[in-house]
Amino acid sequence: MDYRKLLGILFIILGFIFTFYPVYSAEAVSWIAGICLIAFGFASIIDGFSVWSRMAHVTALNILLGICAILFGILFIYKIDALSFLVAYQFYLIAFILIFIGISGIVYGFETISKAASVLILILGIISVFFAVYAIAEPLYTAIIVGICLIMYGITFLASNIMDN
Repeated sequence: MDYRKLLGILFIILGFIFTFYPVYSAEAVSWIAGICLIAFGFASIIDGFSVWSRMAHVTALNILLGICAILFGILFIYKIDALSFLVAYQFYLIAFILIFIGISGIVYGFETISKAASVLILILGIISVFFAVYAIAEPLYTAIIVGICLIMYGITFLASNIMDN
């Protein structure tokens, strides 16, 4: 079986699970992210103590990173919805970049076309801020949107497999 066909089927199944059971799927993502972060944190702390005598600055950084990872892991398991948290901060990052590019294009643009494009980019950045706020406020809709995107990716993988044959 071709890997694209297998991925397509897997994405479609996961997409339907995320779409029809958004609470459980978002909770599962939080648990998985939390467990992975806790495991990474312990590994980082152990790695930090293993090189204690050779590189003290690397050791302190590894231990600090491990402690932060464990704390975020615990938060993801018990308090924070990891899916909406990560999606929202991706929107914030995208919004910051778009706003920065939009403002710099308006200030340093030479032509009216580039200034008009910069204004549109700035508007998209502001819209991204609203998406980020909405993703944090309504994590269930974020899970549904992720599910729909997974279904679309699954269909794309299956269609690309059919086109190649």
